[in-house]
Amino acid sequence: MNLDDTIAAIATAPGTSGIGVVRISGKKAIAAANSIFHSSSSLVNLEEAQSHRLYHGWIQDHEQTVDEVLIALMKAPHSYTTEDVIEIQCHGSPVILQTVLELLLAQGLRLAEPGEFTQRAFFYGRLDLTQVEAVSDLVHARTKLGVFVAVNQLKGKLYQAIDVVKEQVFYVASLLEATIDFSEEDETFTEHEDCLQRLTQAKIDLENLLASAEHGKIMRSGLGVTLIGRPNVGKSSLLNALLQEQRAIVTDMPGTTRDIIEESMQVKGLAIRLIDTAGIRKTDHLIENEGVQRSRTAWGAADVVLLVLDSTSPFTLQDEELLQEVDPEKTIVVFNKKDLLAAHQESWFPQLKSFQSVYVSAKYKEGLEQLKEALFEKAMHGHTALEEQALITNLRQQEAAKKALTALQCALEGLENGVGEECLAVDLGSCLRALGEIVGQTTADDLLNKIFSEFCIGK
Repeated sequence: MNLDDTIAAIATAPGTSGIGVVRISGKKAIAAANSIFHSSSSLVNLEEAQSHRLYHGWIQDHEQTVDEVLIALMKAPHSYTTEDVIEIQCHGSPVILQTVLELLLAQGLRLAEPGEFTQRAFFYGRLDLTQVEAVSDLVHARTKLGVFVAVNQLKGKLYQAIDVVKEQVFYVASLLEATIDFSEEDETFTEHEDCLQRLTQAKIDLENLLASAEHGKIMRSGLGVTLIGRPNVGKSSLLNALLQEQRAIVTDMPGTTRDIIEESMQVKGLAIRLIDTAGIRKTDHLIENEGVQRSRTAWGAADVVLLVLDSTSPFTLQDEELLQEVDPEKTIVVFNKKDLLAAHQESWFPQLKSFQSVYVSAKYKEGLEQLKEALFEKAMHGHTALEEQALITNLRQQEAAKKALTALQCALEGLENGVGEECLAVDLGSCLRALGEIVGQTTADDLLNKIFSEFCIGK
């Protein structure tokens, strides 16, 4: 990427639409736009025009008019990239947009790489890396909660939380460096208790951030829910009832579902990925056995497991074996066929006392709202859906925060045990580098390139 180049790209999605936008950023942005723009007011010259205004006019290819447009003018440094930025709002014909882009490229501009506008905002310091990832999340958001999390991140909530931790660690690291630098002058480290308190508080703050990681990732990406159970308890019927469509084949024959079926729905703005699985039982049938193995794989990857039981039959050995394998913390027991509840179901209670349970009838669509509410509560872990808090939202951030916490714990142990200043400084330096990775201050170039390569051209 050459920051001296002026770049241009179509910023709106491919296809016909009411409006399409061509975006330009760089030193030549205003001059290039001015050369093909004929204002409806003869007094307007874009190079002399006021910033942050819309200007009406026409795009001209020599004597031929290409389109009637509005031009948004944003002069440096108050723009998305901090450079001069022009956005040409055209009618959304792909032919028009491509023609305007070609006219700009003929002025010596370069076609932008994927994510290059946001990349410039990052390199010029307008966005940190968590905000860059938030921009990508906003573009790809599929739910209201996903949008909320991304907007919260774009406001800099995580950056601010990381900065608080960094300030405490940096303060202690600076004192240690001063002690090391002036060791020949018999300078001694005298702020032991204050530094211990600062690092302890930093550790608590970092642990709280890491505790939010699973919650943040679920709010951002959705909740993975796998339906398991022995054959013919109504897993596929329950899937169809939740989706309100006949997605899975339902018969009275055990083993009808041989492969996993994955579909999505939303509950209160939260994306939920439902995975229906083959009934889990011991079988010699080659294809059904493969389906059982896939069921177990999906089960292991799930955020929440719905263990479906048949209310009309006694508790079986297969039910008991599944109950012993699942994790009560991430499992909801679903009693299906509540419309046919049998008296013997009370004998199940001792085995299920540590599990959250919901009664439903997939056939008559009863109890589904209670099940959805239970899934939502599992996903939120007691958090309020719309509270504005700092959240770690992806694995990259989580792994860097873990590295920072490990280094910080080593430094704390060293400080408590009287380890030398040089060793403490090494641990604190490792902590600061890991915190810098989260916000993009010490992030490797190959990782940065990977993040920006996942953006679309024009963003």
